Amino acid sequence: MSRSRKRPYAAICGKGSARYDKKMAGRGMRRKQNQWLRNHADNDNFLLPHRLECHHNNTWGWNRDGSQFLQLPTAQDWAYHQQWIQGLYANEREERWLKKNYSKWPPSWYSRLTRK
Repeated sequence: MSRSRKRPYAAICGKGSARYDKKMAGRGMRRKQNQWLRNHADNDNFLLPHRLECHHNNTWGWNRDGSQFLQLPTAQDWAYHQQWIQGLYANEREERWLKKNYSKWPPSWYSRLTRK
């Protein structure tokens, strides 16, 4: 039996690619720019919004260098796990989120990274 294991390395945006994040950021930027064009069509002296001013642009970066970084559970992840164990959640939504992500240790996102 092989002893090899996948190392927990992933890009900043997680185990998937940044394609979906960049697609959503581009859509948000184009919507904001089109809105400004519709509202200011009669005025020639206006600036289009910068891409960082758009609310959908919550990505690490538009350019992807392809490098990967070591991903490890942090103290915040352990605190979330303990919060689930002790039942310290404020509402049902938070309870569902904790159950989905932190009901067992290590967290589900880390287990997906280390799978073979």
